[in-house]
Amino acid sequence: MRRSTWIAIGIAAAVAAWLASGLFIGTDVEEDEAPSAEAPQPTLVEVRSSAAEAVPQYLYAQSVAQPYRTVDVISSTEGTLAEIEVDEGDEVEAGTVLARVRPEARESELASAEAQVESLEADLAAIRELEARGFATQSRVRELRSQLESARATLESVRSDIRDTTIEAPIPGIVSDLYVNSGQTTPVGTNIVRIVDNAPLRVTAQISQRDVGRVDVGREAVVSFATGALAKGRVCYVAPAGDPETRTFRVEIRVPNEERKVPSVVSAEIRLPTGEAQGHFVSPAILSLSEAGELGAKSVDTENVVRFHPVEMVRTGKDGIWIAGLPEEVRLITTGQGFVREGERVRVQEGEDGPERQIGRAPLPTSTVADEEFDGVEELAEAPPAEELCRGPAANAAMTSAISSGNGAASGSGAESPLGGTQPGGAVAAEQEAPNTEVEPGAATGSGSTLTNPAQEASPTAPAVPAPPNEQPAQTPGATGQQQDQGGVDGGSAEGGAP
Repeated sequence: MRRSTWIAIGIAAAVAAWLASGLFIGTDVEEDEAPSAEAPQPTLVEVRSSAAEAVPQYLYAQSVAQPYRTVDVISSTEGTLAEIEVDEGDEVEAGTVLARVRPEARESELASAEAQVESLEADLAAIRELEARGFATQSRVRELRSQLESARATLESVRSDIRDTTIEAPIPGIVSDLYVNSGQTTPVGTNIVRIVDNAPLRVTAQISQRDVGRVDVGREAVVSFATGALAKGRVCYVAPAGDPETRTFRVEIRVPNEERKVPSVVSAEIRLPTGEAQGHFVSPAILSLSEAGELGAKSVDTENVVRFHPVEMVRTGKDGIWIAGLPEEVRLITTGQGFVREGERVRVQEGEDGPERQIGRAPLPTSTVADEEFDGVEELAEAPPAEELCRGPAANAAMTSAISSGNGAASGSGAESPLGGTQPGGAVAAEQEAPNTEVEPGAATGSGSTLTNPAQEASPTAPAVPAPPNEQPAQTPGATGQQQDQGGVDGGSAEGGAP
């Protein structure tokens, strides 16, 4: 055999041996490396423990603070004003002298009327003696008696006219406007001053038909005024019927204001407690949507399996939100919830939140205003009982009062007589309730109330109370009062008064 042939066979055998050795070596390597390959690991998420606790529920609404009573004092007699005893901004009590009218010829008329009464009394006494002796007829006696009664009525009218020359305040309050000057001749019915009584304030709001059932008469409320003042009051009135156009209900809250530091016709926001709900305080970032589009939060159970819980927001605030729908105690996924699905097993890493945050406690925020709007509520004194604070009616319109030192007051919203005592409706002399003129607000603004979330509010509109004219239709001296057609309007989110 040739040498070349042996060389070829040798090369072929070497190649075959090399190929065979590579196959066996590779198998051994794969077998050695196979056990070292790692299986896929579960997703790592961060969780924190949370426990439900009672969350106060509040109803919020925009409102306007109105005066308790507003009275336009008018003159009951004509004449020239001798002097104006008060100035704008003065605080007056019921019975304080506001102005005086010159007596002029009234004193001589009084003397004449008194003399006429004395003369007729003497004549009547004499004619009765003659009648007893049979020298006078009974018809003559009746005639003199009739003349005497007429003279006495004239005397009382003159005396009343003289008393009307002293014009007094029918209610306590602050002089808001002066309509006349000293030396001005005023006919009967001329507006003299306007008195505004801001103690207490009537804060009125429009509550939606969805929420009005949560408001009870006598319940305590917190009012934050635009001036920065914060006060507690009581719900004194809930309208029995809603506005036909806006379907909102007028609610009145009275707030003590004995020192009259808070002015009327200012914007305010009210906060009414409506109960409690169980909730967890969380960051909005942990919320997610299910495949069906439900809003919820994800947690892990004791076996580290992901669970999805549909939730609803109970309250919202600048630091987070309160949600309901979770178990009493739960481990919420705070990081990585977007990368896992319900039913998936995960690896768990506990969060580093402090113990206060872990049990769900947090500052109590509000839903429609910044927290500082109601800061300091705990330091406020409790509101007086509803029986005390809600006593006495108040009209929704500025009323006209004919008041003098001799006549009763008619404030139209619960007037106090200079002699003391308050009559319903303000008519002290006649003891009749003054008419209550009101315009239901909200027709244009459509304002309503807000129960935490979502917010549905509207800016309030201050009630328009136009300044009265200097002259009113004439009325007889001694009239106790008449209502001026001021058309007090309950504006925007909160106007009106208790009927």
